[in-house]
Amino acid sequence: MVKTVLQLTVKEILERPLFHKAEAIASEEALNRIVKWVHIMEVTQVGHLLNGHELILCTGIGWHDDEALSLLFLQQLIDSGASGLCIELGQYAKQPFDKMKALAKRESFPLIFFHEEVRYIDITQDLHAYFIHQHHRMVSELETLSTELNQLLLSGKGMMSLLRLLHQTTGAQVAFFPLGAEPHFVPHMPRAKADSFYEQWIYGKMFAEPQQKRIIAHRPILALDHLFADLLLQSKLELSEFQILALDRAATAIAQEMMRTKHMEERRRHKEDLWSVDWLSGKHSANDVQDYIRSLKPVAKLTGVTVILFDFSDVSKQLADKDDGNLLIQKNMVARAIFEGEGLLLLPLLLHDHIVFIVLDQLSAIQFKERLLRAIHRLQKTEQHQEAAFFSSHIGIGSYIKQLTNVQESYETAKETLAIQKDIGPLPSPFYGDLHLHKIIYTLKKADALPALMEEYIGPVVASDQEKNGHLLQTLNVYLRLSGSKQETAKALFIARQTLYHRLDKLAALLGDDFMEPKKRLTIELALRAYEYVHGPII
Repeated sequence: MVKTVLQLTVKEILERPLFHKAEAIASEEALNRIVKWVHIMEVTQVGHLLNGHELILCTGIGWHDDEALSLLFLQQLIDSGASGLCIELGQYAKQPFDKMKALAKRESFPLIFFHEEVRYIDITQDLHAYFIHQHHRMVSELETLSTELNQLLLSGKGMMSLLRLLHQTTGAQVAFFPLGAEPHFVPHMPRAKADSFYEQWIYGKMFAEPQQKRIIAHRPILALDHLFADLLLQSKLELSEFQILALDRAATAIAQEMMRTKHMEERRRHKEDLWSVDWLSGKHSANDVQDYIRSLKPVAKLTGVTVILFDFSDVSKQLADKDDGNLLIQKNMVARAIFEGEGLLLLPLLLHDHIVFIVLDQLSAIQFKERLLRAIHRLQKTEQHQEAAFFSSHIGIGSYIKQLTNVQESYETAKETLAIQKDIGPLPSPFYGDLHLHKIIYTLKKADALPALMEEYIGPVVASDQEKNGHLLQTLNVYLRLSGSKQETAKALFIARQTLYHRLDKLAALLGDDFMEPKKRLTIELALRAYEYVHGPII
């Protein structure tokens, strides 16, 4: 049974005893205006004296003999959002001006005339008593609503029970738009009408008309500072204060229900991490992978997969352990929503010292890197000013793999990308595909071949610099980087040409006259990059 929406219209005021002899000039739209207060006003300059939704009582003493002033007064009331104007005809205002009637009709603004003397104090006492009683009823109704919402949350009856209660309480159309899921309407809306309603919301046309702002209210459903859904309320008449406050309470309850549901879902997924671990180890067939992904998202069309590794620092591990994994579960909930917004299906898990994101592309490889980086940056932004920064450490992004059964390759390359950054520091682009020369150097490092490479090809130069500090290694590095241009090298090193010639002669003596021959030069450059990998930039 639909409860009262606790609002008083001009039409309902005209039915009260003190208005039985009043004459109203008003359209149906004007009669449906909401009245929240009644106010006596004789001044002609309204200014900021009104808050909106007031029914104005006056005798016309300030403007009764001036038509232009009467129109100015009426226009100010309309612009201030007043609900109507009551005029006592008699001692001052004999008859309403025709232009006042025309203006009121054009603006759907009610004019109410008393042809006999009335006591405005009786009207204000009557209506103010009603408003105060209405406020007490509203508080009581809201308390009842809060209790019923809490009972539904505790009963575990689900989202639809909360939406139905909001509709029953307000009598208004309820629309619920969860991100990445089907919208819900209570009461049910015909498909064509529902699609139109949803499209207007999605394309930002919902509040195009000023009237729509009065009959539609919206509340975002936020959890962990992230948007999970939108809740809308639509009425045939202007929404009352009670309906708006009921919407606020329902939005809070729905956010709690979504958190509870998603938290349970994340806990279930947390237990299924073992499946993902086996997948990363190459133990699942293509059919196993497809069946599992369809069980998570039946409509998913996957074009590729990549693996992201976040270095799980000791501080974050301690925080997560203290919270029994709840904090990481909550962060994974936010991460899923962010990545899905970029067309990416996310399977997160904790493995060894890494947070592992298995990222499945639902669109295409086109702009994949851009979409992935956007998602990562948005996720990192949610951790600003937070004690536990799970996703703000070193990141390794593996190869993009089109064959889902080969996800192990992406996992291994992500580990390699992360390991390289631990050696040399964060990379501007932490993708394995952008490592280039670092891949070769890292392979040589694992084979313990870097010391021999550096000793054979640049060892004499390093030893000479350590003994004489002759800046030969720096000179060699710049000279090769500038493709052997003596003029550009001298300029870059801020030295005279003769000084450069002297250093080049020393380099030739140490490395051999053929050090600029293509094959040897290429190996020397590799040795220089290996030196920087181990010791940092050559300066």
